Amino acid sequence: MVFLLLSACSANAQILNAEAFQSQNEPTQKWRGQTAFGFNLDKQASLIYSMFTDVDVSYRIKDKSLLSASRLRVTGNGDDLLLNGGFVHFRLRDNTGKLLLLEHYTQYQWDGVRGLKNRYLLGSNIRQRLQHDSLGSLYAGFGAFYEFEQWGFAAVPRDRRPLDLADVSKSLLKFNVYIRFFRQIAPNVRFGSTFYYQARPEYFFADYRLAGNLEFIFQVNRNFEFRLNYDGIYDTAPIVPIDNFYFTLANRFVYRF
Repeated sequence: MVFLLLSACSANAQILNAEAFQSQNEPTQKWRGQTAFGFNLDKQASLIYSMFTDVDVSYRIKDKSLLSASRLRVTGNGDDLLLNGGFVHFRLRDNTGKLLLLEHYTQYQWDGVRGLKNRYLLGSNIRQRLQHDSLGSLYAGFGAFYEFEQWGFAAVPRDRRPLDLADVSKSLLKFNVYIRFFRQIAPNVRFGSTFYYQARPEYFFADYRLAGNLEFIFQVNRNFEFRLNYDGIYDTAPIVPIDNFYFTLANRFVYRF
């Protein structure tokens, strides 16, 4: 079996489910995209409610597709609203292969809820289609990327904070594997799930991040959808001593164009 390299990043955790970008599922059209508005419930040290807006667009150039995606998140804090989360993602995909696709990507993100101040990614992907029909598809993959992260201690419980509260930064090369499943389960309902495993090459089975995404999509009409999302991540060794497990529940109102 040939695996595919995937972009493993994140909007609410570190791992962004790039497979959920709707525009990347329509490679035969010149333009494809969507915009969305929704609400999050995040669990790190406590439950935090926030709202966000998404935009993703793809543009086909002969046998390649250029994908751009972004998110901005606003969180309430007393009487203040904080713009404290988001990402910008760019990906170039080669569509010449029928079963294998080559991708290159870069991304910047931040997440004030978790204390992630800056994160940069640069990587390349190869993905294989294992199954595809009119009702759904199955993909699997293997990938590598370079990652830079800068963390603060805003989300670390007080009893775990060190005396020195200076930001902590790391630059690492990592591999990841993933599997993506998508299926039509009713005339107007679709279900998708994606699972990721990330690790440094020298500690592939010891120091890792494990993440999963579940998504229900309710089709209102040709252009409008309502989506329910669950994203969870488990990190064996966070850069700062936040909780190992983190999850996000979100609902989104989506307009496709």
